[in-house]
Amino acid sequence: MKSKLKAKRFFPLVFALLFFFAVLSPDLIFHSGESKAQAAPAGGALHTTLRLIADVKEVVPGSTFMLGVELTMQPGWHTYYKESGDAGMPTSIEWVLPTGYKHGELLWQKPRKFDDGGIVTYGFADKTVIAIKVTAPDAIPDGVDQKMVAKVKWLECKELCIPGSGETSLTLPKGKKGATPQSGDKDAFSGSGFSGKVSDLSAESHGVGDGATNFEKGETASGSILDRNLTPADSQGTLPFYAYFALAILGGLILNFMPCVLPVIAIKIISLMEQVNDDPGRVRLQGLIFASGILFSFLILGGVVLAARAAGQTVGWGFQMQYPPFVIAMATIIMIFSLSLFGLFYVTVSPGQQQIDKLASKEGLTGTFFKGVLATVLSTPCTAPALGPAVGFAFSQPPIVILGIFEAVGFGMALPYLLLTINPDWLRFIPKPGVWMEKFKESMGFVLLATVVWLLSVVGAQVGSSAVESVGFFLTGVAFAVWVTARFTDLSSTGTRKAVVWSISGLIVAVCLCVFILSRPDLMGAPAAETNAPKTAVTESGITWLPFTIEELDKNIAANKTVLLDFTADWCLTCKVNERTVLDSAPVVEQLRALNVVTMKADWTRRDATISKLLQKFKRSGVPLYVVFPAGRGSSPIVLPEVITPSLLVDKLKEAGPSKS
Repeated sequence: MKSKLKAKRFFPLVFALLFFFAVLSPDLIFHSGESKAQAAPAGGALHTTLRLIADVKEVVPGSTFMLGVELTMQPGWHTYYKESGDAGMPTSIEWVLPTGYKHGELLWQKPRKFDDGGIVTYGFADKTVIAIKVTAPDAIPDGVDQKMVAKVKWLECKELCIPGSGETSLTLPKGKKGATPQSGDKDAFSGSGFSGKVSDLSAESHGVGDGATNFEKGETASGSILDRNLTPADSQGTLPFYAYFALAILGGLILNFMPCVLPVIAIKIISLMEQVNDDPGRVRLQGLIFASGILFSFLILGGVVLAARAAGQTVGWGFQMQYPPFVIAMATIIMIFSLSLFGLFYVTVSPGQQQIDKLASKEGLTGTFFKGVLATVLSTPCTAPALGPAVGFAFSQPPIVILGIFEAVGFGMALPYLLLTINPDWLRFIPKPGVWMEKFKESMGFVLLATVVWLLSVVGAQVGSSAVESVGFFLTGVAFAVWVTARFTDLSSTGTRKAVVWSISGLIVAVCLCVFILSRPDLMGAPAAETNAPKTAVTESGITWLPFTIEELDKNIAANKTVLLDFTADWCLTCKVNERTVLDSAPVVEQLRALNVVTMKADWTRRDATISKLLQKFKRSGVPLYVVFPAGRGSSPIVLPEVITPSLLVDKLKEAGPSKS
């Protein structure tokens, strides 16, 4: 009779790898910097010119004066008011003033109404001025001219719409304190609309009246969908507070059946099979330890989210998969687990060694806890049904709610194992262990190796195909180091022999790490410009998916196009399943063509602050997410659930209607 024992000595190596990658890549959690604004199409500057004007010719310390951007449009072209109506985008201005200056909110002139086939918008033709009131500081250095700068973004439309951007400046000399400033372009500020009140455009058909702005106080009326007040049609709707916790538990339960988690679940099923004849008390303990590993991991994830949010960063569900160092660490750990299923971590011992059996029991609890941790980490690339609304709701709530929702997800995920182990009699429905189980266990090793291949493809998508070769050589070195440790030490080895073998194995890993990983900054989280550049993708069905940029999305919405926006990532298996079975299916492709829908992919494989912000506007924290922007109703998008069907998507596309231009 033979007894087999997992080698506890490999767990320090596993945790050391995780710690090493986390320390060497601090932006794994706190990635600094936002995405840089991309330049607007060059054509945008051809139809609108900018000029910065003031109602004074000099700046008197402590005085208040008017500063404005004068926009002059070519004949037939127009720009948009702060409440643009059914389409269009408001003009936005970023002010760069000298130190000590203060300014108020944007002041607008009364807009015109444009009616294009029932699509009503409000804006300006020929010329308009968007102004602010500026207060100069009491002390201005002598001999220093005061330079004012306005960075402007706008949308100009005629038969087509073009987003534009530009910068204009004005330099004013310092005036004598207490003197009356010399008059400047006062006539430009004499038109209506500069009283600080905002027209309530929905009150009267001609767009005149007084009312409150649709924008929250302090929000800049910008030219992007990111800054609009969206009213998405969501199948979830508004739910009671407690309902989000119920959704979190349900979503966690469903995570067990998502493709990301299946490799670890297979390992846990093997463990349950081995426990069929165990003492009921030990079976219950195993269940509690596995559940505690899951709950502990979700608590840590919640804490990381809170820390990142406190640092001013935007993160979402599965954020850690956006960083190559973490993906490499996960590939390493899963490969080590696959080697254990092939028997590399087991040593054969003779029967009757009670101390060894006790040691095996102790190591089994450690392994059980770590399996719970691994299951949690692998679950985050998948967003299960019901999970998206719950976690999306949590990300906008106070810290205690965020932690509560994350723990509810963990409880839902751990629930099946708790029920099975708390009621050991139910284990009798699990097949009895036997020779077949060894073959099944080894076959699961190949499932884990397939997971490693998937993770390597994620690294390739993030950094480039050449990175896959480097990571592959590193994994080979780690596997060799593990083999050296397993083959040249056993329970009878002396402490000196173990120290020597472990030192050799550690040296092998360190050399491979330096040669294949640390030598490549892109693998340690540095940007890879050549792979981050968005590329147009054409599927086998012939549908062209445009790469997402906020400018491209804004342009198509303003042009009255119906847009299908697919939020996806290469590490999201749910996304890939939906893409192959739904988005590329014949009924969906036919409907997309019939309605002339613009299809666009927002790729979240690597961190993208703009995509993160847009996800938050839809109260979502991760991918997949599918949004349809109906033509002429861009501020009322249709939000689909995480798991979609061809019939559901076709129905929503019909509801949105065809592109109108």
